[in-house]
Amino acid sequence: MIDIRTHDDTAPAPGELEVLQRFLNLHDHEPSGREVDPPLEMIRDFLVERGLLTPDERFGETERETALALRRALRNLIAAGGDRLAPDDAEVIDRLGIEAGLHPHFHPGRAPTIEPRGTGAAAALGHLLAVAFLAAVDGSFAHLKLCADPTCRAVFFDRSRNRSGKWCSMETCGNRAKVRAFRERQRRAGR
Repeated sequence: MIDIRTHDDTAPAPGELEVLQRFLNLHDHEPSGREVDPPLEMIRDFLVERGLLTPDERFGETERETALALRRALRNLIAAGGDRLAPDDAEVIDRLGIEAGLHPHFHPGRAPTIEPRGTGAAAALGHLLAVAFLAAVDGSFAHLKLCADPTCRAVFFDRSRNRSGKWCSMETCGNRAKVRAFRERQRRAGR
């Protein structure tokens, strides 16, 4: 049996980047505690709650696999520091952008956007991809990082001036890392 964890305790990224951050942090745990990909219902509920998908639009296993491919590609891009996209990940992102019918849209009096022309799951995932693209252009995507705690790996928005943040939460993951380091120093000292 899988224990569904739909909450995300990381501090929210600014603006639309928060929606992308929450999508990237969707996950589930097996009873052993091992993190696993989110189930179909979790992804669907998230997209509906965020207004990216209507309750009557189709979201089946094929759409889940597409969402997971996007999630993996963007998490890999974050892990690589935002500048080295693997060919397989680039193919996933390009294909999803085409399926969503992403197009630039200039607005009088406000910043340009990239909007999906499609509908359903393709448009929902296209919206997330558009957020990532615009964040890459304005530099805010580089502030997204994976928590350095190997038991966490949440995506967080690094607010430090020099982008040196390592943990999604200093109180939990950062504290655990400090305790582990302290215990290792104690062990090496023979205490």
